[in-house]
Amino acid sequence: MPKILLVDDDDSFAWVVADALIRFGYSVVRACNGTEALQLYDPTTIQLVVTDLFMPDMDGMELILELEQLNPGVRIIAMSGGGTGQPGVHLPMAERLGAVKTLFKPFPLETLRLAVQECLDTT
Repeated sequence: MPKILLVDDDDSFAWVVADALIRFGYSVVRACNGTEALQLYDPTTIQLVVTDLFMPDMDGMELILELEQLNPGVRIIAMSGGGTGQPGVHLPMAERLGAVKTLFKPFPLETLRLAVQECLDTT
């Protein structure tokens, strides 16, 4: 069963996503921010990281950079509801930093399932 590290500071949203991922047949480890995610990340057991971009402590952009340093080619899906400034600007930046897929919040759970499946099928 593939293991996914889910990183999001919005507890309600994270539980919905985690529950969906579990129903899709994945094992899920949760982190509330980038700092906690780095502590939990183990490239030998985590196949995919799904991260929000706007979080306290260490945001998703910084997390993507740190994960790429630790494990070049790490599979990452970045999520964002837009944050400050223009919606949709941050997701393309996350892709340039190393995210394989991006999802604009809120998204249908089927979109999440397909993105996760695509990321894991290409590893």
